[in-house]
Order: sequence, then C-alpha cells, then structure tokens
Amino acid sequence: MKKSFIRFAIGAAVASTMFLAACGDDGSAGLPVAPASSADPALSSAVPTSSAVTPSQGTDPTSSATTPASQGTDPTSSSATVPPESSAATPESAPSGDGYQAGTLEEEIAKDAPFVEASSANGALTPVADLLATLQPTDRVIFVLRHARRGSSTGKETPLHMTGVNQAQSLGAAIAAVNVTDPIFYAHSGFVRTEQTAMNIFVGRGGDSTQFTSTTVQKLAGGGYVKSDSLLSLHAEEDFETNQLKVFASWMYKGLYTDTFNDLTETSVALLTQHILPAFPKEYRIGIMISHDMVVAPLTAYCTKQAVDFKAYENLKQWCGYVQGLAIVIAADGSRKYFPVNGLYGQYASVDGLTQK
Repeated sequence: MKKSFIRFAIGAAVASTMFLAACGDDGSAGLPVAPASSADPALSSAVPTSSAVTPSQGTDPTSSATTPASQGTDPTSSSATVPPESSAATPESAPSGDGYQAGTLEEEIAKDAPFVEASSANGALTPVADLLATLQPTDRVIFVLRHARRGSSTGKETPLHMTGVNQAQSLGAAIAAVNVTDPIFYAHSGFVRTEQTAMNIFVGRGGDSTQFTSTTVQKLAGGGYVKSDSLLSLHAEEDFETNQLKVFASWMYKGLYTDTFNDLTETSVALLTQHILPAFPKEYRIGIMISHDMVVAPLTAYCTKQAVDFKAYENLKQWCGYVQGLAIVIAADGSRKYFPVNGLYGQYASVDGLTQK
C-alpha cells in the first residue's frame, strides 16, 4: 500500500548521481586493486538469473596499488575524467515497504538528535556479523552498506568485479554463521553493482540466486547530498587535484563547501526517515540496503556525530571502503542506535586495504 511521506526539497539543481557514475563512489580512493588475472574477471553487466557468479571476459583493473581507485576517474587511468551521470536517470519513487511513518522534517530532526548523541562514541567499524550476534531478540537492524568491488568501468550498468563477488559472498557466509534463520530484506540503488552485491550476500548465506528477490530504493543512488555537480567538480579540480572524495570529507567534517552540498543533518534525516526506514517492512528483523560511498559516508558521519573517521583529506585510505557502512539498530520502543560497520571478511578483505578505523 502506498503511503504519503513528507518530502524535503533538497537544493535547486538536480542533485546527482554524477559522482556515482564515477562512483566517486567508487572511490576506495588510495586502496590497492586486485592483480590482473584472467581467472578473476568482472561479472557480466546483466544480473545473472541462474548463478550469482557468472563471469564475462573482462579482466581486473590494472592500476598500481598506490593509485587512488576513484577521483572521478576510471581506476585504469590516472587522468581520464569519467563523464557525470545525470540524476535525471534515477527518478524519485516512493518507498515500497510498509515501515516507518515519517513526521515533518523538523520533528524528525528533533527526534533523531538524542539517537545521534547516544551514538557519538561509536567511531570504530564493528564487523557486521559481530553486531548481529549482539542484538537483543526484539531488536531490528538495517545495514546500509557500500557495494562490493566493482569492475573497471564506472557507469550505471557496471557489474561487480569477481573480487567483489567474493567479498559479498564472504559477508553472506559470515552472517550465516551467526544467523541462518531470520529472513533478510534486501534493497539497493538502481545500479547493477548494488543489486549484484545484495544478491551475492544472499548466495553466500546459502541462498539460491534464482530465488533472490529485492527492492530498488532510488534514493540510495545519491541521497540528495550534492547541491551542485559543477561546483563539486570545480572544487575538486582547484583544491584537490580532481579528487572529489576530499571535497566530500572536507564538507562532512569541516563544514566547508556549503555552496556545493546540502545541509548534512537535514539531508541525512530526510534520507533516513523518508526513504530508508519506510522501505523496511515491519515483518523483517534484518535488512540489508546496498548503496554507494558518497551516500554511505556522509550518512554514517552524521549518524555517529562525525565519530567515524572517513577523513579522506588526511589520507585517502581512511575513506569508506567496499562493503562498509552503517548499522541502524531499532529497539522495540522505536529508539535507534547507529554503528559504523565493516562487511569485509576473509582473504578478499586485504585486497581492499582493510584497516582498523
């Protein structure tokens, strides 16, 4: 059943998936890439229906381990700028779940403030499975995670790299080790790599890929944080040698570039209460929503009162990595706690420079 939610008008211009096309998102900037190997190709851009791991003839990214993987550039090149993707390509749609009923934005900001304050000591990334194991029986949780490692191109149809497939399946196996019974609600943005991440978590937990079902939440492909794509590119070019992640982090932690971004608190609360929480059906205890780093990073910074360290302007390796993000723990009384989480497990964690943040 469709429900009406109070909408917050964010910015004057189209607020973009431009940076998502480069997935500036796909910025595990400064993190090493997997070595080239014909045995570790990118997936086909189409989500497979019979197998979660059907490879194409693509090969691994070939950049060196010290080259940032995303500065608005393709990881195979240190200078080629990826054209932005217009946010007009991802139209708004109402959340499809039957969950949270949002009040006005002002009411939701006031309601969320004590939850954020109570989460302000949560700066370290907790392993996803560890957090699941500590939940109370009446708790519910939504994990909002960046997708796993993608292929070398950066468009909306870009599939996961085979390393990303293994990252996602390793997370699914880790979840199964602590909870194999509760059904999980899966959601993602409209990008192929986010759907494939969700599906491979499902497969890693023991599911059959032909039985995988999920929901698209369009707001996960942007979040509404960017006010001006052109100013984001300009500041990145002038101040950080084209690195948009440093511009993002400077806004998130220092309050700079207010001409480029919308208000962090207002935008995060609108994303939480008008899109993420309403999309999570009441009958589920666990939800996994796969998004992009330029959504996950500012949302996690807001929810932890900047306790999480994604300060890319200090070190690109501190930025939000693949399969990392935010856990929203919802108690029986409706109160919330926020935890930064890490979903990288096993041998494929070190490929993406896992550090203890």
